[in-house]
Formats: sequence, structure tokens, C-alpha cells
Amino acid sequence: MYGTFAFVLLAQLLSGGFTSGPAPLRAAWPTAEPTGDGGAPTGTWQLEFADGRRKSLSVARATSSPWAAAPVAISGDGLHLAYVRAGDRRVVVASLVGGADFVGPSGEHVRAMWLSEDGGRLLVDHHDERLGDGRRAQDLPDLLVEVGSGRTVSMPAGGEPAGFSADGDEVLSRRVLTGGAIQLTAHRTDGTAASWIPPQDVALTDLALSADGTTLVTLDEGRLRRYDLASGRWLGGGASLDPSAYGMAWRAGVLTAKTGARDASNGWNAKVLAVDPAAGATRELDGYRLPEGATAVQR
Repeated sequence: MYGTFAFVLLAQLLSGGFTSGPAPLRAAWPTAEPTGDGGAPTGTWQLEFADGRRKSLSVARATSSPWAAAPVAISGDGLHLAYVRAGDRRVVVASLVGGADFVGPSGEHVRAMWLSEDGGRLLVDHHDERLGDGRRAQDLPDLLVEVGSGRTVSMPAGGEPAGFSADGDEVLSRRVLTGGAIQLTAHRTDGTAASWIPPQDVALTDLALSADGTTLVTLDEGRLRRYDLASGRWLGGGASLDPSAYGMAWRAGVLTAKTGARDASNGWNAKVLAVDPAAGATRELDGYRLPEGATAVQR
């Protein structure tokens, strides 16, 4: 897929080696402290940047219940951050390259969010829980939002969002069918299905959809494989990574995965790898340490 020079050049670009703009975000994690009345803990999202700086995001809601953090999302380019604003609980997308924040839909009952590679699209997944008027939150559709214009599309019911394709032109969703089979669907940005297949044996621990909207990359216990949603067939090639590899994502059209290990202080030493999904070549792009106890969102 990549020549040697191209692979090295992409690695340096993605790790910030040739950039002079703002340092992209690496990761975010919440700190939380219990309250005396047994309510949801209070806390603050902490941000880490590629140049090693850390910053507190005090305007973001950090926790949504005693058991769950309020979600954030980092775009693939690391220059856009989506969070739930503490003051009015609206979803906000902020840009590190300047300009006004985009204020989006309500952040109530939001379970997870994703941003496209360039931060231009936002995907919102809602919790399945009862609302005050007797409806269930699952009746609230998952939303695809165009950042900037605010154009919003309701995604088809019944699926669980699983993120964007590499170019942000498709949304991947999955649903469990009767008998336990899994159906995977790539939706266009108008909500219609572009390709789908109910594979019986696709490992679903980690998924990434390519820019073509049909080639799915799966990662399970270090084994990376490619699957064609249009034909329902496994493709050739593949990579063998460390069995602990996790968190596949796209950066500038390059597939990345992470590995990590605990150190003596129980911190998490993460490595980000560029991965050629066909040939299996890898190259380290970045490395950083997350503090003890941090449950982080990593780009």
C-alpha cells in the first residue's frame, strides 16, 4: 500500500514532525470526585496535546451519572473536540485552529459521540433509558450533524453507531439480529444504506471503515483483517499486531492502532502505530503516558 518513503513521510506528518500549526490533541480523560450527598461525582476533563501540554476543559460536563463520564470526541486530525457544555448541556464542537465554537443539539442522554477526520461531521448516540414523559431515550434517534451549518439527519433506528469511514462520507452501524448474528451497515450522510451484510463471524472488538464505504477492517486479539461489506467476503492480507492492540482510527487516510502497558506507577504508556492493513507493515507515530486511573478517549 505504501512505498517506504511515503510511509515514513506520512508517519512524520501524522506525528506532527513537519507541522507548524497548533499541536493536535492526543487524549482526554475525566477526573472525578465523589459528592457528599451520593449524587453524580463532579470533575473536569483533562486534555493532552501532541507537544506534551495538558489543559483542563472546565466548560465541559465531566460526568453524567455516578457510573459514567459525559462523552467527548476527538477528530482524527486532532484539531477538533466535541463535548457536552456544563452550563446548558448542549453539544459543542470546538476547533483548535480558531473560529467560533459550533453549538449543536442537546447533550442530554448522549451515550457516545464521534467526529469525522476533519471535524466537519458529528455523530451522536443516545442512551437507552426512560425519559420523564414516559418515552424511552431509544426513541430519540441517533443524529448525524453537519458542523457549521447545523443540518441534522436522523439515522435509522435499531442500529448502534460505530463511527465514521475514513473520509467521513459514511457512518458505520451494527445491530444484533435474532439468533445473535451481527448486521453491519454503512449509511450515507442522508441516512440511507450504502452497503450491508449480516456476517456471522466478523470479530467486533474493534472496527474501522475505509473511505470506499465498503472495506471494513477488524481487529481481534492482535489479528487485523479486511472484510468487504458489499460481497460479504474476507479479503487477502492482514496484519498481526500485539494481542493487546486496540483503538483503531483513521488519520489522514492512514489506519492507526494503539498498544500500551502499565508502568511501575500504574500509569499507561501508550504507543500509536500506523498500520498497513493489507501488508501488515507498522511504524510508531507517537508515544505518551496517561496517569494512573485515567479512562481516556484517545484519537
